[in-house]
Amino acid sequence: MAKLQEKTQTLKRTALPKDAVVAVTYICNSRCTMCDFWKETRQPTVTLAEYAKLPASLRDINISGGEPFLHPQIVEIIRTLRVSCPKAQITISTNGFLTDSIVKRVAAIRAFYPQIGVRISIDGVGDKHEEIRRIPKGYDKCIATLRRLRQLGVANLGIAYTMTNENIEHLHQLYDVAAAERVQFTCALMHSSEFYFGGKENVREGGRIAAIAGAYDALAQRELASWNPKRWARAFFAHGLAVLAREGRQVLPSRAGTDFFFLDPWGNVVPSVMHPNVLGNLSEHDTFDALWQSAQAAAAREGVRRAPNPYWLICTARTAIKRHPVRVIAWILAQKFATMIPKDSATMHGHARAA
Repeated sequence: MAKLQEKTQTLKRTALPKDAVVAVTYICNSRCTMCDFWKETRQPTVTLAEYAKLPASLRDINISGGEPFLHPQIVEIIRTLRVSCPKAQITISTNGFLTDSIVKRVAAIRAFYPQIGVRISIDGVGDKHEEIRRIPKGYDKCIATLRRLRQLGVANLGIAYTMTNENIEHLHQLYDVAAAERVQFTCALMHSSEFYFGGKENVREGGRIAAIAGAYDALAQRELASWNPKRWARAFFAHGLAVLAREGRQVLPSRAGTDFFFLDPWGNVVPSVMHPNVLGNLSEHDTFDALWQSAQAAAAREGVRRAPNPYWLICTARTAIKRHPVRVIAWILAQKFATMIPKDSATMHGHARAA
């Protein structure tokens, strides 16, 4: 009987997560139109000892904010996570405005973790980026940071673009900039959240939905044109953004609060930035596992299952894509096959069927 009970308890356990976003601070030096974090004044309270509780199961950690490089212990935080999560790829998302400070701190991080990744948020070329981020010469500062980091030797380097109603036409321009600068390109679609973005509500304008979806459809085709499987996965992600914009649905189910979590600057662990149900607080548990297996965490996951709010974020989509390889590969093959059929041939087949 005791062995049966032990087995039942084991079956009820929730496997530890693979992916996480860690917001080390909400303090920010930007003034983004789609985010009100720049109004935040509360200082972060998570200690290095609490960061050390994060599970070794993690394979991807995105260090986010606010602006992460405004945290005075950012180097020590990365060092701590390297010990507690040794198999995780750690990537820092930054607005890129503090060029000298960013380069200095990334150099210090590379001394013990050469594989550190950096993504610089750029939402438009030239004046458009300044218009969205509301920082004078913002685009020039970001490009300067990008080039300094490349000179430093950062290999895992890229531009991160977020589409809003204001910058749809700049998606492909920035894609080309990334190619010219020989860095990676990642993209996102603006979402609204009850507690993230400083509570700012972002609504996609009805008249621009077709343009948003079309831009991401075109990006998917550009990525599919290569013979790089990693770019094919990015094509599927772009396809998911197009479907979300056009139809308001997710192309794959994601498991926020199970495969993934979001950690805020005060130790609250939530399923994602789209789900405010708190799984627990790091300061209230001796281990992350105790938090993850708690009744509160189970209740928060139930809240996720009942939430109808569709979303498609790279942090949750990454594990969703890995969990559904057959569906992803089938879509990729169908798209690749479609591009191999000459349009004239497809038209002739169509006429033949009609006859």
